[in-house]
Amino acid sequence: MLLDLLPVGSRKMLGTNMPINVRHIAGDVADSALLDQVLADGVDSVFALSATLTSQAEADFARGLEVNLHGLLRLLEACRIRGTAPRFVFTSSIAAFGGPLPATVGDDVPLNPQTSYGAHKAMGELALHDYSRHRFVDGRALRLPIVLVRPGAPQQSISDRLAALIREPLKGNDTTSPWHQGTVVPVASARSVAANLVAMHDLPAESFDYTRALNLCSVSVSIGDLLDALPRAAERHGLKDPLGQVTLKPEPSLQAIIDAWPRRIESEKARKLGLVADASIDAIIDRFIEDNLKVSRK
Repeated sequence: MLLDLLPVGSRKMLGTNMPINVRHIAGDVADSALLDQVLADGVDSVFALSATLTSQAEADFARGLEVNLHGLLRLLEACRIRGTAPRFVFTSSIAAFGGPLPATVGDDVPLNPQTSYGAHKAMGELALHDYSRHRFVDGRALRLPIVLVRPGAPQQSISDRLAALIREPLKGNDTTSPWHQGTVVPVASARSVAANLVAMHDLPAESFDYTRALNLCSVSVSIGDLLDALPRAAERHGLKDPLGQVTLKPEPSLQAIIDAWPRRIESEKARKLGLVADASIDAIIDRFIEDNLKVSRK
């Protein structure tokens, strides 16, 4: 069962080789009545992925709180009340970190969010720990870096502004970077994130000791290196159309937000448990082209 704010469409959109049937429900995780309906018969597993992202949560505090925290708490409560103790996978974020940070941020670095979105994720981790301690759910949280690359029309979220630096030039469109070329960010492909979330779900509860939350190992790349990787990718995949141009035009407010996040994240425990990072920014771009552009741009 897939609950999303917008209709997803046909099963074909999710891939033709899915081993199970998927029921799509369009609705808001903040809708308590809908959650009661969706969970009426109980569930074995929950993947809690919904979020109002950084820019929107900063602009609309009430909406961010409603979706990111209250929506999560409603979902946890619905699981508790039904008494089925499902495996509960929560997507946290590197935005839960902030302030003075070491060069590489591991799982043991204290959470110190500098945005509302990051605060919501940190509070969500604490809630997940407590519900798991009481065995209301079997929780596990994965702190995600910036996920690349979402297809479709450009959006104003920070993650999509970064994704646009790959997506738009490869589609032949010009775009603007609101960050200077030396800005370093940790990133992961959407395909890798999906695989690692499933891997987190499949781990036995005893894999987690004092914490249910881990960093997702990632690739760290500067804006300049990311842009340099685009012509290499176009050549590898035989994309014939000219690449769109990227203009560097830093925006102080967005630069400040991304500068407060970790530049590199690591988790020795995640690696020991079998979670795997992308090999490089080139591999991330390759995956986007293979999944979204291979046919249309040849």
